[in-house]
Amino acid sequence: MKKLLAILAFVLALAGCGGGGGGDGAGRAANQVPGASQAANAVTVTVDRTFGFVNAPYVTVTLCAPGTGNCATIDHVLVDTGSAGLRILRSAVPASLGLVNNKDSAQGNTMAECVEFGSGVAWGPISTVDLKIAGETASSLPIQIVDDSFASVPADCANAGPDMAARGASSFGGNGLIGLNVIRHDCETSCQFAAASLYYDCAGSNCTGIAVPLAEQVPNPVTKFATDNNGVTLSFPAVGEGGQASVSGVMTFGVNTQGNNMLPATAQQMTTTVFGEVATTFDGLPMPGIVDSGSGAYFFVDPSISQCPSSFSNQPWFCPPAPETISASMQSESGVTLGISFSLVNAVSELGNGENAAHAGIGQNMGVFGAGELDLGMPYFYGKSITLGIQGSDDLSAGTPPYFAIQS
Repeated sequence: MKKLLAILAFVLALAGCGGGGGGDGAGRAANQVPGASQAANAVTVTVDRTFGFVNAPYVTVTLCAPGTGNCATIDHVLVDTGSAGLRILRSAVPASLGLVNNKDSAQGNTMAECVEFGSGVAWGPISTVDLKIAGETASSLPIQIVDDSFASVPADCANAGPDMAARGASSFGGNGLIGLNVIRHDCETSCQFAAASLYYDCAGSNCTGIAVPLAEQVPNPVTKFATDNNGVTLSFPAVGEGGQASVSGVMTFGVNTQGNNMLPATAQQMTTTVFGEVATTFDGLPMPGIVDSGSGAYFFVDPSISQCPSSFSNQPWFCPPAPETISASMQSESGVTLGISFSLVNAVSELGNGENAAHAGIGQNMGVFGAGELDLGMPYFYGKSITLGIQGSDDLSAGTPPYFAIQS
């Protein structure tokens, strides 16, 4: 099977939780970050239940045919700090934009991509747009159009998981996904070798894996901004017991480039691998750890914590009889150690009643790509500002190293 990059995007459908959205039944109004800046480099991110998911942070983007004023606004695009690149469902892209499929330089045929996520595989061609978000513009940006109708999904891609294009918005939990990880391109030097590439050359419906240079890969959109292109910060208010009907936070582009994105000295900063991971010790075991807004819960394996009954859900939710404090130790690539902790609550009590979209403290007893990882999902973002600092150069041995920073 073609090697697929382990990129994570996991949101949780309420239908998998006994039909309940969780909450206290009070239907509390949306919670807003106090004094949130709406400068040209900042945009609102909203957690809501439009697509029936919990802890799914959404942003609105504008796509334009390159170099024109022919544009369309796409709402409910999932913000995912666990991947890189903009991916939009074909059904959400108006035909009036007239987007065309990119050609690869190797064979001159349509270039497509197969990207593995926690919920399946995104298959579809690469196209080019001008992206506008807040007051920022990424011109001539390669993106993936998730669409399985233009060519048959190759066998090695189909074998890697369910077809997300076939399931539409229920796969991403929205109209698409904007990946804002610390990496500059979605698979960097790996895709310069056909055996490890995510990309395909498609002559008609016949698609063959190919090596692709960096210039043709799907990039982290932030890196293509004229300014404020070295990182992104997500800031959300805290969410109390029972959850919130919806929550509004702010996504601010750039780090130390303007007055509203200065990283304070008190921020807990951790350099990461090129894919945003840090070495983590949990339950005495070493494993990678990530902070991932595209994950709708905490994901880790701990057989000592009670799970919810199968009558509640067929998913392995944690149901401790009383809230538990989960602790772990993270070590950055530079050797800095950070202790982290979070509260884990009973998912039946938290999710079983009401229609709320934002919930803290929920988790599942599973490893998304195996037992050995600690995924600090969207619940970890509530009550914090978390900055993702992008790798400073395509030369992975040079430039500013990637990092995340936490402000509580």
